[in-house]
Order: sequence, then structure tokens, then C-alpha cells
Amino acid sequence: MFKSRKIRNLFSFLLIITISLSITGCIFKKEVSEKPPSDENVDLYQNNEKDPTEDENEMIEEESEYMPKEGVFPGDSAPDFSLMDREGNEIKLSDLKGKIVYMNFWATWRGLSTYEMTYIQEAYEKYKDDNVVVLAVNVLAAEQIDIDEVNEYLDEKGYTLPVLYDVDGSVMKQYKISEFPTTFIIDREGVIADFVSGTMEREVIMDKIDKVLE
Repeated sequence: MFKSRKIRNLFSFLLIITISLSITGCIFKKEVSEKPPSDENVDLYQNNEKDPTEDENEMIEEESEYMPKEGVFPGDSAPDFSLMDREGNEIKLSDLKGKIVYMNFWATWRGLSTYEMTYIQEAYEKYKDDNVVVLAVNVLAAEQIDIDEVNEYLDEKGYTLPVLYDVDGSVMKQYKISEFPTTFIIDREGVIADFVSGTMEREVIMDKIDKVLE
């Protein structure tokens, strides 16, 4: 009888220990589950939210796909520059956005340039009220006469179109001019719409301007 009581006491003791261990284990698990996550495991953009900078980067990439690269061929964005005109005013190409720009590089010693100037003057008079800007860029760095003599030439011929002076030839290099005359037609967005190296007749000049206007 004593032996049975001893066995029952031992069984009760083991049962108490088992229950205690189970309770301790549950408490430990709860503490672990309630422990805040470490910085390494925190999701900065919870609920599958997207990093806002990703949207900005995507927008920039999309815009860059549609923005033409700068260059000197049709479809390229025309390189910007600033030059002085005959009256001493600074003319900046980027300020002319919204207008069509007919830009001709020329020199007085080149017969083909002077031949074409009469037609360019006519284009200036015809389109000046149609948001078309005509610019005759005299490359003074390539001239055989000085600026005063160029102005005398313009006055003698009666040219009233805007004339800009590329004094050091930097714009000529920028546009990779290899001969005179060379013409660029730039659209309202500042993109080169047409490019001609060499002389054009009156009808060709007017036709090219009309196509860009349309």
C-alpha cells in the first residue's frame, strides 16, 4: 500500500513538472512572437507599396525616350547658341522655341552664298508675319573682310533680314559646317526639320518652309 502511494506521488510530481514546462513554453513562444522585428527585417514599403522614387525614375526614362538627342541632322535637337546681331542684340536660339527658324550660314566671298541671299531676303519678307524667323549667320571667322565691310555689303544690297555674326567660328563648328551656304530649318519644338548643304533656288526655299509650317 505504501508502495502504491509512492508511485502515485511520483506520477503526480511528473505531471506537475510536465504541465509547468508546457506553460513556460507557451509563454516563451508568445514573447518571441510579440518581439518587434529588427531593422534588417522591416519592410520600408509595407502593403506592397511602390517606392515613389521608382515612379519618378520611370517618368524620366519615358521622357528621355521621346526627347531627341542633340545633333545636326533632321530629327535631332538643334544645338543652342547665342550670337549678336547687327544692332548689337544678343539672339539665343532656345528663346525662339515656338517659332520656325530658317538659319543660313554664309560668307561674302562665296558666290553661291551671295546668290542665295536674295531669295532668303524674299523668304524673310514673305514669312515674317507667320512666326517664321529667318537668320543669316555670317561666319566672320571665315571671312576675308572685317565686320564693317560685311555691313557695307549688306547695306549696298539692301538686305534687311536679321544677320548674326559668328565671330570666332564656334557656332560653325558646333553645327559642323563644311561649306557655304548651309541651311537648317528648325521646327517649333527646337528640332531640326530639314538640312541642306549647298545653294537652293527660290521655289525650293519657299517649299521647304511651307512643309514645316504645315
